[in-house]
Amino acid sequence: MGRLFNNGNKEDFNMKQQVVITGKKVHDIGYRVFLLQKSLELGFRKFNARNQVTNGEQQVIVQYEGKSEMVEAINSIIRAEHPPDAEVSDISFEKYAGYVISITDYMHVIQVEQLTKGIPAMISIDKKQDKMLEKMDHMETSITGEIIDLRMDLHSYLDRRLSVIEPDVQQIKTKSGLM
Repeated sequence: MGRLFNNGNKEDFNMKQQVVITGKKVHDIGYRVFLLQKSLELGFRKFNARNQVTNGEQQVIVQYEGKSEMVEAINSIIRAEHPPDAEVSDISFEKYAGYVISITDYMHVIQVEQLTKGIPAMISIDKKQDKMLEKMDHMETSITGEIIDLRMDLHSYLDRRLSVIEPDVQQIKTKSGLM
């Protein structure tokens, strides 16, 4: 009975749906962002998704509200598609009576969540980069020292060789009459 006749025009009632996607790997693979993108493409204005673990299994809990055609379209997508690394064992659909936040608010929530994950990763990368730079500075100092030592060794070697060659050159010049 999802249709209302009003002045001869058919209009859909908004429907609310909740889906529980369960599997070995449904977290940390972009599942919620994948579903958000599909919902945006379909024109949903209300959407929410969260991760949870139940009885040791990962779950993505999704709620959305929209016209029946939109709900059926996203349901079909959820049945047929998932992110490449997802390992899904069960998908259950049920009617939902609770509040569903606006898709815009959800986008803000997911952005903040991603920043919350990303900032510690960036800080960790920054710290590792600082350590690498310290090692490079140490290596530069070490290499510079080795080059200086090599130059001194080469200078000393050439001085010794020249001191042996100079008397020989003097003898050659004297014998050849150049001196």
